[in-house]
Amino acid sequence: MSTRTTLRILLALLWANSLAPAAEPVVPSNLSRQVELFTAQPTLGPAQTVQNWKLPVGRMTFQMTSGTVAPLVASGRTLGFHFSGRASFRYRAEDELERTTLKSNFRKNLEKFAAKVTLAESEGSLVVTEEVKSFTLWYTGLDLLLPAGTPAEAPKASFATDWAYFKREGLGDRGQDFALHLANTPRTKLVRAEITGADSPFLYALDESGSQKESLSFVADPAQPAIYDGLRRVLLSEQPLGWTWKAPLSPLLSLTAVDINLQAGKSLATLKVTETLVAGDEGLAVLSLNLYNMAERVENLGVYQVSRVLDAQGRSLPFHHRNDTLLVELVKPYPAGQPFTLTFEYGGRILLRPGGDNYWQLGVEPWFPQPEMGGQAYTVHALIQSPKEDVPITGGKTLRRVQTAEGNLLEVQVDKPIQFFTIFAGAYTLTEEIKDGITIRVAAYGDKGGGMQKRLINIASQTIGFYEQLFEAFPFREFNIVQVNALGFGQAPPGMMLITNEAFEGKSDDLSSLFTRGINQRFAHEIAHQYWGHLVKMPSEEEQWVTESFANYASALAMRSMKNQGTSAYEGMISRWRSQASAYADSSTIPFANRLKWINDPRGAFLARFTLLYEKGALILANLHKEMGDKAFALFMKSIIANFRWKTVTTASIEQIAAMAGRKDFGPLFRDCYWGSQMPK
Repeated sequence: MSTRTTLRILLALLWANSLAPAAEPVVPSNLSRQVELFTAQPTLGPAQTVQNWKLPVGRMTFQMTSGTVAPLVASGRTLGFHFSGRASFRYRAEDELERTTLKSNFRKNLEKFAAKVTLAESEGSLVVTEEVKSFTLWYTGLDLLLPAGTPAEAPKASFATDWAYFKREGLGDRGQDFALHLANTPRTKLVRAEITGADSPFLYALDESGSQKESLSFVADPAQPAIYDGLRRVLLSEQPLGWTWKAPLSPLLSLTAVDINLQAGKSLATLKVTETLVAGDEGLAVLSLNLYNMAERVENLGVYQVSRVLDAQGRSLPFHHRNDTLLVELVKPYPAGQPFTLTFEYGGRILLRPGGDNYWQLGVEPWFPQPEMGGQAYTVHALIQSPKEDVPITGGKTLRRVQTAEGNLLEVQVDKPIQFFTIFAGAYTLTEEIKDGITIRVAAYGDKGGGMQKRLINIASQTIGFYEQLFEAFPFREFNIVQVNALGFGQAPPGMMLITNEAFEGKSDDLSSLFTRGINQRFAHEIAHQYWGHLVKMPSEEEQWVTESFANYASALAMRSMKNQGTSAYEGMISRWRSQASAYADSSTIPFANRLKWINDPRGAFLARFTLLYEKGALILANLHKEMGDKAFALFMKSIIANFRWKTVTTASIEQIAAMAGRKDFGPLFRDCYWGSQMPK
């Protein structure tokens, strides 16, 4: 029995007292029908008045002072109910680790602009309360009897208004969520409340099986309503059910191998992708995978169309593709731990050329079906065919590269488990050299190379050489440096570095210089991701410091090693990180920096997230380095790699390795500065 299965059984017992006993499971016979059941607008059943009805659901309590309630009915089933009248909700945020971020998002988004919603301390918890005009509660896995009352007129107008609002894009996919839950874990509870508050709309969710989390979000209007009507869901609280952030759950589904056949035109592409998958738990009758529906929703561009999903026997499987999620119904569940294969055939006008430039990218987003991040550790075989003018570039070992009058063919293989496989193609000219056994290849865009290719190869080679001494042999035998026709950023897919024009012009723009000490440091940071991001992976957004903080600190050590930079460059970076991170230390903790979303101050939220993930985390490493000394710190970094080579690592494991390497308890440092909001000394 898996850990998740055990937790689900415990959770079913744990929550039994808060609501009525669980109903018998309803197993869908048709995936699309089950999705539609919770997607189409239901009818309202016989309504009745209610007074002083207190309804607890997990850590949420609805207090309905007076009003009207009516069940939601579809296909002879009750899916939930709608309430209209005078009410309030009270949500308890009991997780100590999220307190700082919850307070920050509440203060920035609601406190100054709302009169009825409050955040207060109560018995060691933070409590969010709000007056409520109406709400719709969807649920499965429980029998909930409405209290007896006087027959009343159904609140049709209230429900119609709420329905029209909460069906807009950006708020998740209720139909897919409930269909997936009913197929895989029908005996556990899934609850979603769509709430029209006096100040703001809210969403509440309780999921005892898939994510095993409970959450509360508020809903904000579109950023640019004139061009895109999608709403924005801003997370206030998200609490684990039966587990902790320090010991995350193993993934429900893992992707271990990908075989990609891509035939590309100017904008049209067809793909045949065969994947090897492994279930992490028993009874997965329907799989959930991330796959774009539309790459650019504002412009309605990059529409992906799935034609078939086949199992290993060639049988077509039912699927449902919407809101960047692909559900696939298996013939029968596979045993946990047993590999199985699926083949996906899809395509469309998905090759977008940014700003009209002559290149396209299939990047770190879900352009092929993928499970959640913790379940991504896959080998790759890829065969890429493109028109002659679009030269393809990707990571991995080159098996074939052929250019004819008809077009390009590139075949590559990655024999180590990776994440974020990326393909570029466009008007590129390739320059490559073999340096110390590693092929370093520069792809210059159009006529913008500026003659810097040789210099960039040398910088990359020197940086790789430094990291090989600091850590171990470079993870890839080929490394591609790809020019992006923009300014101010870099990115590091496996075996690749995407870098903007200033690297090829020998100067920095204002934005890039805000975060770096120029091209050398940016190169060092992105190259470090081949170790911290690929060789050692983050399992979730809560552990993103494993990639960004470790890569950033590695780049500082690389700067310190350079003849013309030395100790002054290193100390300057530490000083700048401390100054910038201190300004946002009370906004969030490092693990929850990705939750920061300030509707009226998006730049501030961006800077706060950046300084926490890139700089405050790097300061923790600098503190460890100072405490341990060079020799023990090098052992610490190498030990992380040795123990988690080509795997994901958690902060709890990093803390244990630090204690062993430094022969000291660093628990207070991690407690106060990583899980807490204090700054490292």
